[in-house]
Amino acid sequence: MGALTLYALKSAICLTVLFLPFTLLLRRETFFAFNRFGLLLIIALSLLAPFLNVPLWDFTIQDFLAQQRHAIVEVGMPTAFTGESAAPLPRQATGSTPFDWIHLLVYAYLAGVLTCLVLKILQLHRLHRFISSGCLWIDKRDDVTIYCHAGEVEAFSWMRSIVVGEADSAEGSPVMIHEMAHVRHRHSWDALLVALMEVLQWFNPCIWMLDTSLREIHEYEADDVVLRRGITARNYQLLLIKNAVRGSRYAFANAFNHSLLKKRITMMKKKKSNKWARLRLLYIVPATLIVLGAFANRQFATQATTLNDAATDAVKKETPEYNNKEGATNRELNEATTTQKMEETIEPSILPTPLEVVSDTVPPKTIDGEKVYEVADVMPEYPGGMNALLTYLSQNVHYPVVAMENGVQGRYVVRFCVTSTGKVTNVEIAHKPEGEVLSEIIVTSFTNAADSIALTRRINEAKGREAMEEEALRVVSEMSDWTPGYVKGEPVNCIYNLPISFRLQ
Repeated sequence: MGALTLYALKSAICLTVLFLPFTLLLRRETFFAFNRFGLLLIIALSLLAPFLNVPLWDFTIQDFLAQQRHAIVEVGMPTAFTGESAAPLPRQATGSTPFDWIHLLVYAYLAGVLTCLVLKILQLHRLHRFISSGCLWIDKRDDVTIYCHAGEVEAFSWMRSIVVGEADSAEGSPVMIHEMAHVRHRHSWDALLVALMEVLQWFNPCIWMLDTSLREIHEYEADDVVLRRGITARNYQLLLIKNAVRGSRYAFANAFNHSLLKKRITMMKKKKSNKWARLRLLYIVPATLIVLGAFANRQFATQATTLNDAATDAVKKETPEYNNKEGATNRELNEATTTQKMEETIEPSILPTPLEVVSDTVPPKTIDGEKVYEVADVMPEYPGGMNALLTYLSQNVHYPVVAMENGVQGRYVVRFCVTSTGKVTNVEIAHKPEGEVLSEIIVTSFTNAADSIALTRRINEAKGREAMEEEALRVVSEMSDWTPGYVKGEPVNCIYNLPISFRLQ
């Protein structure tokens, strides 16, 4: 489901980028067959481009500079470790995660696809029922079936069938020539293709605009055939005006009395376009290259992978084990954080009281034979207080370049012990984001055939996670001595946890 939604989004982006210039450059030109080919080419490219992942140029430098401007390090206040004694909390109802929104997006898209598909099927069923119901006679002309209905019936064609009234059923009538032109040029197949695109991209207004443009070209092309058969433009235009009172009732059909009356008459009177104007269609080449380059962009690929995995993640979230683990993570994320941009100094601020952090590992019970406390009467303090600690972190924590280049983000909880003498020891990662380990990727790559581009991306992402972990450990390990914590007036060893988040915007 996520893959289909992602494909539709990429296809819609491609179609929009390719179609909008067409409306400005070619829509009003008089080479109708060429314009029809251009619109069908746009549809074909929008269907194929999402499958291509061609790195047409290197985005590394551009991505790096953009990430430099938007790399953010978030530092939560140190908290006492009580995760071992804490029971898992249920999943919190307040707030929603990005996956929840993506999950909602996927199902909203699928609901729209289903609704649009049902409507299209009903329209097509209604059209087929009317073609053969209540007709006076049926005739075959050059593999085209003519259905003649009594009275004034709007003439239209669908595939190799034509529906006309008695007055317009003569073989040489302008109406029959017009509808026969629709059949000969296979305009119904165009309508069917666009209908399928509308189901796929129901949310994209450009596909509905393209539908209108293609139907206009169909009418212009059929009108041109009528005029080439020797019928005067004046008489034909009067016939169009006479039939304008009848409205088209069938979405798929090519109706003679189409509602584009003014545009059709204007196009008949218009001077033929210069043949060199066809070269304007070459805009499709750079536009397609831009789209393919954007799809190959590392940041776009990262977001695409997230959407592609949304359905799987949604299923996992419904399991009790995931709920318990996610509840603990949500509780951790509820800690107030002070956000800063890289290389900026944090302004002093009032921070909330310490909150609980659930850890993936167990803290030491003793250090050098002395008991380690999880909560002390007087908690240890960084020299100069909390504001001094945040200032130190703001000046020393740096977003690793390898992580920025590969769009890697993550939240790490660094656990450390402040000894009775104030030394910072036993620095380790208590909690880190899930992800593949570099050594495991290298081992599995030898035993399993893997796409080289995908394998390189996985390796670079793993390197980015390792670099962020090393940076978090480094900045804590290099801290100055703390003022130790106290229990009953005696200095003691005390465990602290420091959340550090690396985030890209």
